Amino acid sequence: MNLWLRQYKKIPLSGVLFSFFSTFASFHLLAKEQDQTVILLGSTPAVCSSVKRANCKPESKLEGKEYNTYTITAKQISKIAQYWPTNNAKLKDATIATLNKIKLPDSKIISKADLLWRWRDSNNQQLQRLSQQEYNYVVDMLEVPTNTKSNVRQKEQINSEFNNQSSTNEIMQFIAGTLKVNSSQPTMLTITAGSRDPYAAADFSTALLEQSKINTQWLALTPALVKAITTNRCDKLVTLRHSQMGMYNREAVYPDHIKAEAALCNRGIDALITLINNSTGVMFAGGSAKLLHNVLFDENNKPFSWTHALKSRPVIIGIDSGSAIQGGFVNMPDNLTSLNILNGEHVSHIKGLNTFEFGTINTQFSENNRTLGLASTLLRDSNKNHNMQQQGFGIDENTALVLIKSAKGNLMTVVGENGVVHLTASTKPNKKERQVSYSYWPAGSIITINNTALSLSTRTINSALPNIKIPALPAQRFKNILTDAKFRSLAQAMCLSHAKEADAQQSEFLIGLTANASTAYHRVNAKEYGCAISNLNIAIRSI
Repeated sequence: MNLWLRQYKKIPLSGVLFSFFSTFASFHLLAKEQDQTVILLGSTPAVCSSVKRANCKPESKLEGKEYNTYTITAKQISKIAQYWPTNNAKLKDATIATLNKIKLPDSKIISKADLLWRWRDSNNQQLQRLSQQEYNYVVDMLEVPTNTKSNVRQKEQINSEFNNQSSTNEIMQFIAGTLKVNSSQPTMLTITAGSRDPYAAADFSTALLEQSKINTQWLALTPALVKAITTNRCDKLVTLRHSQMGMYNREAVYPDHIKAEAALCNRGIDALITLINNSTGVMFAGGSAKLLHNVLFDENNKPFSWTHALKSRPVIIGIDSGSAIQGGFVNMPDNLTSLNILNGEHVSHIKGLNTFEFGTINTQFSENNRTLGLASTLLRDSNKNHNMQQQGFGIDENTALVLIKSAKGNLMTVVGENGVVHLTASTKPNKKERQVSYSYWPAGSIITINNTALSLSTRTINSALPNIKIPALPAQRFKNILTDAKFRSLAQAMCLSHAKEADAQQSEFLIGLTANASTAYHRVNAKEYGCAISNLNIAIRSI
């Protein structure tokens, strides 16, 4: 299969006739009438930042910090012993003994990688015995701020050229254009509560928008703040960071963010809602959908008083799990493989914001081989409750699915590098095999919306590129289809060759891909995954 698929990757692709910029111009006009634009990114943008220097060009110069910094001093070790977070005294003593062995001079600053290498070399067994809480505690307590020569905390920065990542440029230009249509001086709030350390994530999320000249403020909506502001305990934010977040020593490492969190808390809930209502939009950064859920809904799954204000902003941006939570439901856990789900592992749901009301959302989708897992989840859910979720959307990496809600009607488009998978569950349960309808919308696609029915627009179809002559699919069963994004490659090969059927396999599961009377193929752009697929039938059965 790999040899055959590589033939398609060698096809010369001459350019994209359906230009992103002409698409954006039409949406730019429509946006004047719009009620809301929801922009859902399938992954964190590939940018050149002062932390992610692997993405930077050699000539890039960034003044922000390169990485988080740590020291191992006698004073820190003493504090670690004094405030040990569990009752495991024996493990505490062993940890203190190890840290004393690898202790450094007070002025010696190292990276986290260096810290862990020293620790492993000294006593890897003791390191492995720590619980996640104990490990996080020690690492947090050893972290120190990265300061400039003038003793000001260094912040992460982003190169405005984005390392020539064209897909990132397109997405960020679309975001900037959408915001500026809504307001001549747009303001954005960013929420980083999905991260284990939302204070550390704050710099990157604000810098991502600020490089596009968007006035951006970090919204300190952390689990600690939520608990404090709803129980009138703003004076207890430090201890609430320990109990609600498992975070320690943040006041020493990110004093400016801690100050912003305290100020937001002290102003109260009404001021928080006013701040949100006065913003043009809000960006939900990635991380854990469950952690994001915890600052939007209480323990009884009821939205907090500020949640409506957040979900009603003119512009909503989601990144990775921040995109997933925009659906009506979020599949949990979100790291199960397709094979796990096909084998019957339970997928539960948490409530989403429903700013994207058409179905559930998965991200980093084709690259992580999630098509059949989402298909199986949709079928189980629709069979249990016909109205729960019949449609699923999988957004590929470096790609954004955009929903524009307007008084004149709604539509969707796809921006970026790859595409979006749209799955529709069968309404007729079949005990022998699971069947789902598969569509793939490449970058540049415009999707029309008729109630809950979605289809490739006439404009996109009429602008499609000419077909190209390529060999027919070989008569074989394509194995290991749920690895290395092979499912997307096979579906694209069927599209380009206008194949009627293909057979694939993963472990004990056979997968049949069949074109029927409602299936259509259109070459939307000349990129590697530029062929649009409408209503390809996918059937899954066990051997």
